[in-house]
Amino acid sequence: APAGAGGAGGGAPAGLAAIFGDIKKIDQSKGRTEGLRHVTKDMKSKGAPAKVAAAPARKPSGRGAPAGPKGTPVVKLVQKRWLVENQGPGEPVVLEEGVDKEKEVYIAGCVGATIVVKAKAKAMTLDGCHNTQVVFESLLSSCEVVNCKRVKVQTKGSCLAFAVDKTDGITVYLSPESRGAQIVTSKSSEMNVSFPDGPGEDADWIELPIPEQFVTTVGDDNKLRSKVSELYG
Repeated sequence: APAGAGGAGGGAPAGLAAIFGDIKKIDQSKGRTEGLRHVTKDMKSKGAPAKVAAAPARKPSGRGAPAGPKGTPVVKLVQKRWLVENQGPGEPVVLEEGVDKEKEVYIAGCVGATIVVKAKAKAMTLDGCHNTQVVFESLLSSCEVVNCKRVKVQTKGSCLAFAVDKTDGITVYLSPESRGAQIVTSKSSEMNVSFPDGPGEDADWIELPIPEQFVTTVGDDNKLRSKVSELYG
């Protein structure tokens, strides 16, 4: 972490130097006032009355997983897209008949649900799902996960790419056939990828965190150079 700046210049009164030192300790990242102390009269500059007021307490945001789906459960085919919406805990929702390489699967608003797609589809999207797990056979193109929390996505066959956006908490399970898949992430956290260390059902599984922290520098050619933080080994 970057180090703090040096102390107040020579000639500053001892009381003011102490105040400046305390100000540097204040955590202002989230509106906190930790580190503030009462300013007495002898610490104030002449003719410059000052007051230090504590910031109002922050109210809990109330953000968290919803108690359940908000809408009516839906499983239906609309043109060339399967819609699986507002599913909750209980028996898994299984899609097989009517799924093919020309149809997409759109899963939205599910909470605590399990979705199983047993046939190869064109593409798949998870949107606004919580505590939901999805297992699919294969995809012709990619699987997109957006605005989700604590989800698990597993491919048993092939999938060229995964795109994760605005998602907090996801584990992507890759099959041996999909080990070379690209995983593109943005504005997401708590991401992991799990894959077998070899072929066969008896292979051990390896789980690794997907990097969230990077180090960027400016090169001599005036272009940016970014690399994964050493925190990830």
